[in-house]
Order: sequence, then C-alpha cells, then structure tokens
Amino acid sequence: MVRPLAWQGSGGTTEWAWAHSLDGQTAHAHGQDVAALLPRDDTVVLVLPVHATSWHRVTVPKINAARLRQALDGLLEDRLLADPASLHLALQPGWQTGQAAWLLACDKAPLLAHLATLQAAGRPVSRIVPDLAPCADARQHALTQDGQAWLVNVGPLGVVAQPLSDHPVATLPLAHDSPRLAEPACTARAEAATGQPFAIDTPAQRLLRSTQEGWNAAQFDLRLSASARRGQRLRDAWQQLVHAPAWRPTRWGLGVLVASGVLGLNALAWQEKQALQAKQQQARQWLTQTFPSVTLVLDAPRQMQRELANLQRASGQLGSGDAEILLAQFSSFSQDGIALSAIHFTHSEARLTLAQATDNAVTALRQGLQAQGWQSQYAAPVLTLTPAAAPGAPRP
Repeated sequence: MVRPLAWQGSGGTTEWAWAHSLDGQTAHAHGQDVAALLPRDDTVVLVLPVHATSWHRVTVPKINAARLRQALDGLLEDRLLADPASLHLALQPGWQTGQAAWLLACDKAPLLAHLATLQAAGRPVSRIVPDLAPCADARQHALTQDGQAWLVNVGPLGVVAQPLSDHPVATLPLAHDSPRLAEPACTARAEAATGQPFAIDTPAQRLLRSTQEGWNAAQFDLRLSASARRGQRLRDAWQQLVHAPAWRPTRWGLGVLVASGVLGLNALAWQEKQALQAKQQQARQWLTQTFPSVTLVLDAPRQMQRELANLQRASGQLGSGDAEILLAQFSSFSQDGIALSAIHFTHSEARLTLAQATDNAVTALRQGLQAQGWQSQYAAPVLTLTPAAAPGAPRP
C-alpha cells in the first residue's frame, strides 16, 4: 500500500510512503521512495491522504445505477465550492439505495495523476482506499501530512482535521477509553495540546489498517482493470481466511475437519490391511491343513493349485492344463476350415500349427481359449498357448 507524501505532487518526483505486508495483518517492511523505487508487489493499494478527502452524509437516491453519479452531483452542488464534476466520488462499502451513507470526495486531477505515475512505474493500482474514514467507534489521530501536523477526530460524525500546534486545542468529546493514536514525530505535541496520553501509531501501521476497512473508492467513472479487481478480491479473501483473527474459529474448524478426515482414512486403511492379512492367514491355514506336506508357505493360492494338480495327476484325472483338455477345448472353439498340422506340447506351453486358418477364425478361437484360462500368441501359422489360470502348475 502506498500514499503520496504530497497530494498536489509533481509526477515522478513525488515521494511515497509505503508499507509491504505478506499476510495483510502485519507490516513487514516500510519506507519512503519515489514511484520508480517502490518495491514490487502483486497488490498495490493507493491510500488517499486525510487532507485530500472530504466526507458528506447523503441519502442514496433510488435511481438507476447509470444515473447515480449525476444524482450525487446534484446533492453536493450546494455543499461544495468546487464543481462536483471536477471531483471523484465514492460511496461507503455496503451502501443501499434509499438509505443514508457516507460519500467520499476528492480532487480528481491529482488522483488521476498519481494513478498514471504508478502505472508508468510498473506499479498499477488494484484498489483505492481512504487513509481515515468515518466509523462507528470514535478515535483520535495525530499525524503529519504535507509537512503539517494534524489532529484528526474520526467517528460516526465523520472525519474532522485541524492543525496541531504547541498550544491547547479544542477537540470533539471522546469517551475515556477511546483510542488516541499518534505518529512518533508528533506524539509529544498531541499530548501537550490535548492533555491526554497517545499511543504510538506508525505511518506503516495506519497504512495497513486503512486497507482492512473494506473500502474501494474506484467507483463510477474511475474503474481499475477487472482482472486487477478480481485478483485483489481473491487475495484479500485469502489473507482474511488465513490470517485475520475473526476467522480463527473457522481455521480451527477446518483444521479439525482435515485432521479427522486424515485420521478416518488412516483408520480405514488400517482396517483394510488387517482384513487382507486375516484372509492371507486363513489361506495359509487352509493350505497347511489340507496339505500337511507343505511346510513353507510362500504363495498360498498358487501352492494349493499346484498340490491339487499333483493329486489329479496321481489319481489319473485330467487337469485344466493337460493336452487332452486343450484338444477338447480346441475342437469346441475352432471353426470349420481350421485344422491342426502339428502339436508341440511341453510342461509350460503348447504350440499348435494351424492349417488353412483365416484371421476371423483364429480370433474366435483365441477368445474362446482365453475364456477357458489360456493365454495365446499367434504368429502364423503357429498358435502358442500358455495356461493363465495356473502358471506354476506342473505339466505332463
């Protein structure tokens, strides 16, 4: 956020007070520089000095939005010495038609000049806010602008500034516990003039605080880029969610929700792991109980399949990977026109040499054999088959 030290400045020679914040809550760096030396920042907020703004209480007319600015000019015509057309106007956040609202006014020419200066320096403005704005709780500020010390009363009646001298001054009544804040350079003078203690409030702290009030004075005929406004809103929302004290309960709630979700997933994964281990243990028990000769269990399903194949071979029964079964299945799925000219059968594969086989007939044959647990590869005229269901089963 940046504020010109001289409102009626002279282009690039104007110095700017600036503050940089990483989280929107604390000023991590600050200083004074000309526009070309300002630090690079994704968000540049132009802060309007106190003495450059005036405040007016108006009832927002119930009128079409396109004609609202013209209607406001009419409301201010009798209150201002200057032509309303030469002023930039902005309504307070959350204004509604037919209701009273605060209206900010400032000289348009220097405002446009400062925006152009920042744009030319590669620091385009994404938002415009007042330094101090009317608020519900009254407070008092002592600050320096344009080389002049000011005592500023801020509250529900508006923003009232008066020069601060070394002599006592009359001020608006404040409650005993109302905040009184002063820049270090004018703290002593403010306390001497009012007879009240002031807390130290640096310009950087006030700059940062001015961006937290929800204001954006880029209204009516002064519109910043749509992408900059959207980006600014997203960044402000993210900073508020992550850092603002008001969102602390929400952050805690989200943290608890995420933590509970992670714990729930871990618990579910643990339960699934336990169930899988129980099934694996049950398979091992079935293997060792059914086949006591197996003493070392490495892959229970495959070892059980191998033992069953051994029992079938010992009893003279045919297994799914035997040649007789394969030939029977071949006969079932082969179409007319397919004939076997040679068979080579080993313990791990069968190679069938096909005679007069069309591509469609071979495809149908392979699909049928695959459904019966055979994997196949075809390099005409040889069809190579391996048993998929029992890759480790012994073959005759």
